Amino acid sequence: MSWFEAIPALTVAVLTVVLIGAPFAWAVGARGITFLGLSVASSVSAVALSSVVAPLVGMPWNLLAPFLVSLPLAAIGFALRRFFVLPPLPGPREWGSVFGWSLAAVALGGTLVAFSVLPAIVQADTPSQTYDAIFHLNAVQWVLDTGDASPINMTMSTPGSSGSFYPTPWHAIVALVVQLTGAGVVVATNAVAVATAAFVWPVACIFLARALFGPGHLALVLTGAMSAAFASFPIVLLGFGVLYPNLLAVALVPIALGLLVMALRQDSAATLKPVALWLLTAWVVLGMSIAHPNALFSLFALSAPLLVQACVVFVRRRRREPRSGGPIAAAVVALAAAFALEAFLWTRVATSDNAWLPDRPFLVSIAEAALAGPGNLTLGFAASIVVLTGVVITLFRRRLLWLSASWAVAVLLFAVANGGPEGALRDAITGLWYNDSFRLAALLPIVAVPLAVQGLLAIIRFAQRGADRILPGSRTPAATRGVSAAVAVALVAIAVAGTQLGNIQAARSNLAATYRMSDTSPLLGTAERDFLAEVGRIVPEGGVIAGNPWNGSSLVYAYTGRAALFPHVGGSYPQSYRDLAEGLAQGTPAACAAAAALGVDYVLDFGDRYVFAEDERADQYGGITAVEDSSVLTVVAEDAGLKLYEVTGCAAP
Repeated sequence: MSWFEAIPALTVAVLTVVLIGAPFAWAVGARGITFLGLSVASSVSAVALSSVVAPLVGMPWNLLAPFLVSLPLAAIGFALRRFFVLPPLPGPREWGSVFGWSLAAVALGGTLVAFSVLPAIVQADTPSQTYDAIFHLNAVQWVLDTGDASPINMTMSTPGSSGSFYPTPWHAIVALVVQLTGAGVVVATNAVAVATAAFVWPVACIFLARALFGPGHLALVLTGAMSAAFASFPIVLLGFGVLYPNLLAVALVPIALGLLVMALRQDSAATLKPVALWLLTAWVVLGMSIAHPNALFSLFALSAPLLVQACVVFVRRRRREPRSGGPIAAAVVALAAAFALEAFLWTRVATSDNAWLPDRPFLVSIAEAALAGPGNLTLGFAASIVVLTGVVITLFRRRLLWLSASWAVAVLLFAVANGGPEGALRDAITGLWYNDSFRLAALLPIVAVPLAVQGLLAIIRFAQRGADRILPGSRTPAATRGVSAAVAVALVAIAVAGTQLGNIQAARSNLAATYRMSDTSPLLGTAERDFLAEVGRIVPEGGVIAGNPWNGSSLVYAYTGRAALFPHVGGSYPQSYRDLAEGLAQGTPAACAAAAALGVDYVLDFGDRYVFAEDERADQYGGITAVEDSSVLTVVAEDAGLKLYEVTGCAAP
């Protein structure tokens, strides 16, 4: 399916992440780009909360569920408007030219991201050829089949368990797109991925920029351009893993950070009262955290310098006032409480799945992050020049000094994961991100984008002043404005061209490799995808198919809706599953008993080409892999070495 044919799915994906939260955003008084950003974040929060509540009240997952959260909250917000909205300030109206330039900036950033992503994915129905894609595609089908999108009920790959937390808002949103458009799971997944990368992310960056730089048109446009200037996000996370829930959660962090900036009165032009901003921050953080918990800790890390600077500024101002001891003490206590809460959660929330090892020396890792080429990425010299310029500017213009400190925190987190010595200290610092440098590299653009904008603004103003000195001083005001505009346009164009070369090109090529489908693709080849359609015609609804998940056969679930006994290469399966996986081809009593108990009537054999070549974990499925000599299984369909077997030789129990 071409991307042109997938336009309906793309459109619905964008509308889904806007319209669900729009009533609430409007009701609380958000306008302009603040309205758009809050609508997106509120949509995810409504999806997250409703996905938990819906199964508790017996409601199947559908579009009504998140609206049953969003609309009542909107009614409450509307009733409390007088406590939320500040009196209008003189200056540009949020729905006027500021919003127009904001939309233009979103379009610029989205177009640049789309130019990288769409040609790389090529076809809308091409799956990511990666380890985690198996789980995420099948999890969407699981939500559709069970009607349950709750993050505490995701037991697809842990059958028999009572459930544990797994971030499912991504899968819930993709399931809505499937329901609304009739698109297949793969098409809907790719549509939501593109919508997240090319719409949600630019909107979030511009939301933050509006809080940091005010309504200036140039800053907004530059932010749109710079949102597509860093390969480590969103392009890399579209290919690595593939980490769809992390992609969604990280894309929302700038919105939460922007709300914090406004709530702490560090913004350029807030339109909402502090009480509203704190409540909205909590609401957005709730959804972002359920979308993926490490986004919460990413926000903790990146906002720590902001909290410190806000406290310092407050104390300095109040020291000049009489009876300032109480407010100052309260501010210090609040800061200490915030850090204590962060420390408590940081030490209590952990994962044992943190086996990623260092890949580079520590100092090399710092240099790579500073030069916009973390990990195995090509260095992004153009992007790093403007970022480092922004860092220098903030050292002299202290209002945004915290932004440089936050960037330094992100650089250090990446360097610890990518180049720090193995041990308890490294686990304590970056274990919340699984010690995975790719996840931490994705945090760098959150603060690098506004720093790059700060740097570009300084460069453009310097160039404009230079033009004023070089050209005759007796020009008319109109001519002066024209020259300044021409300089700005020229430098914006140079910045766009410069940042889209180098590491963006390399990341685009890497992304294309992870979506390339051929007969030798590591997960699912062209012949295998075509054969799945035949399997769907043969196996009746309700049928259960056993297959080695490492060779891509488990994607039969996402493609046909026919249940895969092993829907993911990971997971925790009962012993009966293991008995079947190891002994069905030989017809062992334990395997045959398991087949009968689990309702397995078919085996899908895609051979021994695995998503990870020569991975020993794939050997656990010897009883359902390369089983052409089995007397227990009978071929019912085959093509190009791919075979569907029916279980016919097991004796009745």
